[in-house]
Amino acid sequence: MLKRSRKAEPEPARREPFTYVHRSTTIVGELHADGRVRIHGTVRGNIKVRGVLEIAESGVVEGELIEADEVKILGKVKASISASGKVELWKDGRLIGNVRAAALDIEEGAFFTGHSEMLAEDGSVMTPTLPGHVLPGRPETKVDAADLADLPETPRRRASSVTDRPSAEQVAEQASVDG
Repeated sequence: MLKRSRKAEPEPARREPFTYVHRSTTIVGELHADGRVRIHGTVRGNIKVRGVLEIAESGVVEGELIEADEVKILGKVKASISASGKVELWKDGRLIGNVRAAALDIEEGAFFTGHSEMLAEDGSVMTPTLPGHVLPGRPETKVDAADLADLPETPRRRASSVTDRPSAEQVAEQASVDG
């Protein structure tokens, strides 16, 4: 007699938890969630998300602190943000508050008022400064030019200034030569 082998049934795909705050919903107090959270309504209070937080165009968040892996802002936020990953401020998004994240992406047409700090891979705050500059609210650590010698070179644009422009006499002289 032949035996039929049983095929292992594939495990159902695990779906990421999803929380949706409707446009007509207002939450007052703290919001804690895992997975993806999309806010179309209003949240007045702190937010902590282990996952991605999205504030839609109609979404409004007012609080002291938002903590998430990633934050995408298309609506209005008045709170400081701490993200282990990227914070994205999309066109027409508004953010009033400080940002501490591994990356900050601000699209043209977005509005941002606040300070930003970049996180290193180990989660510590990177604080590069100019030689001799002391950051307000930071321990007195002055940075010398020698401290910056080990940093990789980055392309820089030469800023134009008034002295780079030709004087009126030089323009007139060039016009007479071309003339």
